[in-house]
Amino acid sequence: MEKESQLSTHRMRSIQAVLTDGWRLYAQNFWRLLRASWLQAVVYALLLGFSMTYFFTSLLPRLMAHVSPMPEAIVWGVSVVVFLVGAYVFAAAGGLAPLKQHWQTGAIAQPRHWWGCWPWRLMLHGLKTLPAMLIQIIKGKQLGKLIVVLLFMLLLVLVATVFFQMPAIILAAANIEGQASLAAGDMADLPDHLWLLNFATFAICGLLQAFIHLATLFPIYYIWRNTQLKKD
Repeated sequence: MEKESQLSTHRMRSIQAVLTDGWRLYAQNFWRLLRASWLQAVVYALLLGFSMTYFFTSLLPRLMAHVSPMPEAIVWGVSVVVFLVGAYVFAAAGGLAPLKQHWQTGAIAQPRHWWGCWPWRLMLHGLKTLPAMLIQIIKGKQLGKLIVVLLFMLLLVLVATVFFQMPAIILAAANIEGQASLAAGDMADLPDHLWLLNFATFAICGLLQAFIHLATLFPIYYIWRNTQLKKD
C-alpha cells in the first residue's frame, strides 16, 4: 500500500520525483508491461530488422556507387513508415493503455489474454489526445520540467542504447566500411549471408531497444498528471 501511495497520481511532483517515480512505476510493473506488449514488441523488432537490413544491403550499396537509388529509397521509405506505425502500436499496448489504467484505478493489472493487449480505440483516440496533452503541459507551465526530464531521459536512453545495442552499432559500421570499399573498387570480404546477419542482429537489438524507449513514457505521464492536478 505504501508503494502504491508513493506512485499515486494525486500529488504534485518535482523533477526528481517525476523521474524516480516514473522509472519506479515502469520497473515494478515491467513483467505486466511485457505480457501486455510482447507480441507488438516482436512485430516492432521484425520491422526494424527488415528496414535496417534493406537499407544496408540494397539502398546503401546504390548510394555508395552513385547509382540512382529511387526504387530502393521508395521501398525503404515505406518500410520506415510501417515501422513507425508498429512502434506506435507497441507504445499504445505497452505504455498508453497501462498508464490509462493506472490513472483510472491506481494500479496496472495483468493482461487478460496470453497475446497481451491491443488497444485499438485508445490508439485512434491517442492520435487526437497526445497533441492536446502537450498543449496542456505548456499551458500548465510544465514545459521547463518536461524539457529537463526529456534531456535527462535522453542521456539515460543513449547510455543504455549504446550498451545494449553495441552489436548493431558495430555491424552498421562494418556494413558502411564494406560498402565503401566495394564502391572504391576494393575487394571487401563481406559474408555471403550478410543480410541474414543484419536482420538477426538488428531485430534482436530492436527488441531490447523497444523496452528501453518505452520507459521514457512513464516520467512524462507524471508531468502530464501534474498539469491535471493544477486544473483540479
